[in-house]
Amino acid sequence: MDYLLYRLRFSTALHIGKGSGGASLDDGQMNIHADTLFSALCCECAPGNNLTELVNYFNEGIMTISDALPFAGEEIFLPKPVLFIGHKKREGDAGLKKRLKAIEYIPLSLFNEYLQGLQKAMPNLENLQYTFGQLTTISRVAIKGNSPPLPYHVAAWNFAPGCGLYLILRYEGINARERFTNLLARLGISGIGGKQSSGWGKFEINTSPVPAELLKLLEDDQARYQMLLGTALPEDEELERILENGWHTLVRRGGFIRSAAYAPGQMKKRSLYMLGPGSCLAERFPGGMYDLSDHGAHPVWRCGKSLFVGVNV
Repeated sequence: MDYLLYRLRFSTALHIGKGSGGASLDDGQMNIHADTLFSALCCECAPGNNLTELVNYFNEGIMTISDALPFAGEEIFLPKPVLFIGHKKREGDAGLKKRLKAIEYIPLSLFNEYLQGLQKAMPNLENLQYTFGQLTTISRVAIKGNSPPLPYHVAAWNFAPGCGLYLILRYEGINARERFTNLLARLGISGIGGKQSSGWGKFEINTSPVPAELLKLLEDDQARYQMLLGTALPEDEELERILENGWHTLVRRGGFIRSAAYAPGQMKKRSLYMLGPGSCLAERFPGGMYDLSDHGAHPVWRCGKSLFVGVNV
């Protein structure tokens, strides 16, 4: 298997709903989960009748992707590991606990230093404060079908200069790599996330080799913990075993089905809870592909597969 890093440089605002179950237009997030990227790629290739090929690539492990995570300049960031390492002095410091909780991403160059610092009373947090952009709320008015017109609000993420998102592709064979690169480039033209009709979510891609330090982590499947780089979900028969002796978060995944052929009108996908990025587990797992259709004309796939890095503490 080989790896390739893609940098997504956004030229417009981005709206990615948090998927918490409530109204999502007026709230949002910066990162894009792996299953959302997979769904967007499915929508992009569906008009050319190439959807089955893409689903098979992911199902068979020929393609696997991470979440789209932040970068700033040349520095790329990993999810903060979901780990509990108790320390009496740290647990009694409410201010330190609050600062730790506010950190979501760790620079790759400081990742090992951060892990070592967790075993100390006062980990160094000075170099972990980064700003990747700003989330703003835009007010608009819905006129069509509303009398009188109704106001609504949309959350828009705008990246700071030199910042954007990156993702890692693990692939088998040149054909798979070229297929993914072409699809991702087309997606950048179409846009990803909400308000694509307003021109949001557009980006350009640049590819580069995966840094040696990250490649070492990606290939370390013997580390004490295996940390997810994206949303994933084991098959039912292995779920209990996978969750033993580890730490994890759950992320609710929902959304609407973007297919005119599925059913008349817009339909919601069935909700699913997945393990979130940063979850630290005792072993890696392949994950499953889940059909979330509900009496529609065709399957609606949610990809429960992602990448891991080895974490030693």
